[in-house]
Amino acid sequence: MKNALWYLGFLSVLSLLYFVEWKVGFLGFLGFLSYFSVYKISDERMEINLGRATRNAFMYVMLFGSGTITYGYLTQNQGILLPAFALLFGGSLIICILSLFYYNKTGR
Repeated sequence: MKNALWYLGFLSVLSLLYFVEWKVGFLGFLGFLSYFSVYKISDERMEINLGRATRNAFMYVMLFGSGTITYGYLTQNQGILLPAFALLFGGSLIICILSLFYYNKTGR
């Protein structure tokens, strides 16, 4: 289980495409860097804590995504969707990892 999550960290290499294309959207892949630190977690409660952490990330995606779609519809601003998608993707990764650290540190 922990090895599979650790390999997600290698997706952060895709952020180097920023220096080729100069598009800020590629910097969203830096959110995968935090998965390298998951490899050292060797607690038997990892699956429970990971379930809680992904629940938090799912709630972020649902609330932020619905808020962004509603805002885009009400203001008729379709240009907000592209940066919002990058924030949605990167934010869910960061919230998942920070929640995992919190649950492992507090022992819940």
